[in-house]
Amino acid sequence: MVRRFPVIEVKMYPSCTIEKYTDAYFDGVFDVVHITIEKIYPKYYPQAAVDFFHEHHSEDKMRTQLLNEFTMVLLEGGKLFGVGSLSGNEIKRFFILPEYQGNGYGTLLLAELEKNADSKCDTLTLDSSLGAVTFYRKHGFVYKDYKIINLLDGSYLCYLEMAKGIIEDAR
Repeated sequence: MVRRFPVIEVKMYPSCTIEKYTDAYFDGVFDVVHITIEKIYPKYYPQAAVDFFHEHHSEDKMRTQLLNEFTMVLLEGGKLFGVGSLSGNEIKRFFILPEYQGNGYGTLLLAELEKNADSKCDTLTLDSSLGAVTFYRKHGFVYKDYKIINLLDGSYLCYLEMAKGIIEDAR
């Protein structure tokens, strides 16, 4: 009996490479995170929430967290355009530059993270921004809880906790 997460169909991208994060990629990772927040999040959130996300992914926090996470980056022609991290059984910091979204790169990165998830865990979890819920549902994640953060200006930041369980494979 093999325990695994459901297989994700992945297209091959000959010009794209996926590599394990090193400190040499920090500036590129930082840029991907903050460019994506700036371009995508205002479609779903008030400015105070966008500012919250920028602070949540501050340089100091990211430098500290990346040391303790399993992180993969996507590159094309030497340009870093995607990042995803695992901390235990939780997917963190999953960002693809907007101009690369919708082309299967997120699926490629998610499949790689799932392959590297702790074999002892029964469930992968993540906190999804509102704009990413459809992507995660398409890949087998289900709604677990709806969360609201009250921001200082009186507005709200809403997100979903999501999870995906393993399957038993009789192979």
